[in-house]
Amino acid sequence: MKELSSIISGERAAVAHGCHERDISMPHLYVMTLLDKQGPIPMSHLADLLGSSLPTVTGLVSRMEERRLVQRTHDVTDRRVVLVALSAHGVTQLQQLSAIRRRRLSAALSQLDPAQQRHLLESITTLRAAFDRATASGASV
Repeated sequence: MKELSSIISGERAAVAHGCHERDISMPHLYVMTLLDKQGPIPMSHLADLLGSSLPTVTGLVSRMEERRLVQRTHDVTDRRVVLVALSAHGVTQLQQLSAIRRRRLSAALSQLDPAQQRHLLESITTLRAAFDRATASGASV
């Protein structure tokens, strides 16, 4: 477990550095990840997801909009509802941050011989299945 924690910590630091270089805070990254996964979200729902007040989220989204990471639009069916979505620039930033992880992973995997790579894949597949079972049983993973 100690070895895995060390790897995760190193990868987290690499992504945090990439965020710092791009002037993306950790709350910004979290919002961007939510928007990437769920698509456009009403401001009120985003506030609920973040466990924050609407004024706090409005300030956060305004700062993200200034950095061209997100865009706000009105819902076509209810103009009172303001939707937040990733902008094209935000998508590009997320892709670049993902590329950091992929490059680091590729560099590490290239240090393993084919047998080690196969063994690692089998182990990761087993771990993924364990996460899926834990999630299905209601464990907080």
